Amino acid sequence: MVSKKEKFYYGLGDLSGNIMFGAVSFYLLYFMINVGGLSPYLAGIVFLIARGWDAITDYFMGVISDNTKSKYGKRRIYMLFGAIPFGLSFIFLWLSPETNEQSLKFIYYLIVYIIYNTTWTIVYIPYNALTANMTNDYDERTSINTVRIIMANIGLLLGAAVFALLADGTESVFYKLFGSLKKAYALSGIIFGVIAALIMLVCAIGTKERFTNDEGNKVGLIKTLKQFFKLKEFRNTILYYLLSMTGFDVIMAIFIFFVNDALGFAGGDESMLFVALPLVTAIGSAVLWDKLSAKYEKHRVYTVAALYISLCLLLCLFIPPQNYFALALVCILVGIGMSAIQILPYASVPDIVEVDEYHYGVRREGAYYGIVSLMYKTASGISVALVSVVLGAFGYVEGAISQPASALMIIRIIIGVIPGIIFIISIIFAHRANMGRDHFNMIKKELEDRKAK
Repeated sequence: MVSKKEKFYYGLGDLSGNIMFGAVSFYLLYFMINVGGLSPYLAGIVFLIARGWDAITDYFMGVISDNTKSKYGKRRIYMLFGAIPFGLSFIFLWLSPETNEQSLKFIYYLIVYIIYNTTWTIVYIPYNALTANMTNDYDERTSINTVRIIMANIGLLLGAAVFALLADGTESVFYKLFGSLKKAYALSGIIFGVIAALIMLVCAIGTKERFTNDEGNKVGLIKTLKQFFKLKEFRNTILYYLLSMTGFDVIMAIFIFFVNDALGFAGGDESMLFVALPLVTAIGSAVLWDKLSAKYEKHRVYTVAALYISLCLLLCLFIPPQNYFALALVCILVGIGMSAIQILPYASVPDIVEVDEYHYGVRREGAYYGIVSLMYKTASGISVALVSVVLGAFGYVEGAISQPASALMIIRIIIGVIPGIIFIISIIFAHRANMGRDHFNMIKKELEDRKAK
């Protein structure tokens, strides 16, 4: 059993990562376009290329961690020594080059985003793989991931809501102090980068690796991919996970456009409130979904949550401009389902490590999580790039005070309809994965019997 204290320390890693992830997911696209002055089309290309690079490096980082031998473990060593570069690279995302040349802005944001994604890979792939190294118990993994998602949402709350309070719009704290959005974002980036780096260090110090493969992983990429994709459990669990995360990414990428442009709020306190409401609600409802998943199968609970949040998102089509009550109510309703959309797919992903070991006789958590991350970041990069391209196609103008009706309409459609469709499709693969408690325990018992012999 993993102690509550260690679960807390492990959760700190997602607190750290999601401080950055929240700021990047909610604000980076908006920042590049409306503060940095980069065109929506070029911003979309930046996201696509940088996420593509990120995806390619993930698998190799996973294999490197599988084959690492050190007194700090296979995974924790990268968290310990990568935390500081991780924080520094985040800071450079929020600096604005002093030029009007679109090509120079494009090159700057592309380079710093690639560097940030590289440091993220070095730290976060080993962190993700650590879940499977901490325990091999089906329900204990759900418990660990519940703590992790609670901490992740606190990180999102800091990285999204508090970041908005400090930097987003003319009503933000730092804008009022310095009279410049560029300075507001830069200072916020420095504060959050330092905090996130220190928290990741504490996470690495407070966790342990128990279930590892001391022999390492010598299987090549092509063979590994073929072996993984032969597993029905892998194919369906990954699609279930990818779709749930992609739907969530679309919401985060478009949310500030929805609040500031489609609904006409002014940023700062208002943005913080509306970003905070669903996250606070998600934190409060996480225990509910954990208890339900302990009583019922994960995929059945996920089905209820996915249908629920899809219906709630449709309300975004009808919220009147500057209606505080209506938007606050929808944020709360969506937040209730949001924690399940995060917890349950996350909790299902590490179970495939045992399925892989059952079929092929080797544990390769790093390679597995590298492939998972590669696929997710590819899907995420494409989805966020498409959001940016669609905004441009419907007439969105970077930095404009008001936007054309066509752009405001498509913003509502993107947040109200698209994620719900993605979540509903993900339900199909959640059921096809066949990774219920009984099936997993059968695999785990067989592995234990093999080791005993």
